[in-house]
Amino acid sequence: MKRFTPVILIILLLASCRKSESDFIWEKSYGKGEAYFVRTSSDSGLIACGEKEGKPYFIRLEKTHKLNIDFSGETQGLFSSAWFDTSGYITGGNSEGKMLLMRHSKEGNLLWEKSLDAGFNVDFTRLFYSGDGSFLAIGTASADSSGSGATGLLFVRFDTTGQILTDEKLTETSFIAANGASVDNEGNIYLAVTRKSAVSKPKASVAKFNNLFQKLWETELYNNPDFGAASLSVIVDESGNICVAGKTELSTTGEPLINSYLVSLTNAGSVRWKRYLESSNAGSSLVTDVTGNLMMLNKNCYIINIADPSDGAEAGRIRMFSLCDSYNTDALGEDLDISYDKNILVAGTRGGNFYLALKASQ
Repeated sequence: MKRFTPVILIILLLASCRKSESDFIWEKSYGKGEAYFVRTSSDSGLIACGEKEGKPYFIRLEKTHKLNIDFSGETQGLFSSAWFDTSGYITGGNSEGKMLLMRHSKEGNLLWEKSLDAGFNVDFTRLFYSGDGSFLAIGTASADSSGSGATGLLFVRFDTTGQILTDEKLTETSFIAANGASVDNEGNIYLAVTRKSAVSKPKASVAKFNNLFQKLWETELYNNPDFGAASLSVIVDESGNICVAGKTELSTTGEPLINSYLVSLTNAGSVRWKRYLESSNAGSSLVTDVTGNLMMLNKNCYIINIADPSDGAEAGRIRMFSLCDSYNTDALGEDLDISYDKNILVAGTRGGNFYLALKASQ
């Protein structure tokens, strides 16, 4: 019997590793693609959207995680944001480089569709409810785009019937992207901005616009011409403090090392503090947890950093996958939310598939 003891120990060790690798309340893949957005609903269900097989994809899950709505667009593109209430859903994204807006009934049926040409490439659209049945959509190129020519930002206000109330195109002579956006209670708009030209590496900044789409200020966060950087997510708290997440290169003896970062600013655009966090990573999404701390999702391996908003001090770290290597992984996180039962909800891709997971916060 003793000769089998080492074998048994190895089996138990492997079983333990597998358990820690997939220690989730729930996780699910929905076919080849990528999830860019996820939110919990008031009934403890969730909505998520992204792309599947290269086309816009939107799903609604019940509290039991049973699939309730499964919608795919007909043209090439993706959904990058969604909004919902008891009457139905609105999704925003792109279709062949144009801003894509759709309205769905509460059963998931398509009610109307809008495609808006900005005159420059739109990869992502962020949606915000403005009140009184109107919405704001912000269209932008991707910060990871290989392009460096003239681009811009597209601001569109519309209502639930699909009527365009106003639109504003802010064109730039060089490349600009705003992958992250946030809106405060007064309608001011905060954008996580990435700029680049053909002769320099990307620069990371954050900008504030008023509700008339006039820029009030822009603060550069990382602008060293020898090292690239990008801003990918931004949130603003009730006190008006702004937090931005992204990625930047750091100097090393060999190749530049990519690190995720977290920056806090005052509402006037002055930097309060900066923190470098995970190696070979990028801060892709930000939320405030139930205790008031900041939670930043790192793209590679879905690593989550928790920080004190007052000074950025480390308050915790959560690894979604204990055996994941940030330098070589196909587990890529795009969005983060806190569920109504205070657990952690993430969206992205894993193994090339549209992927969602729910993990306990403790």
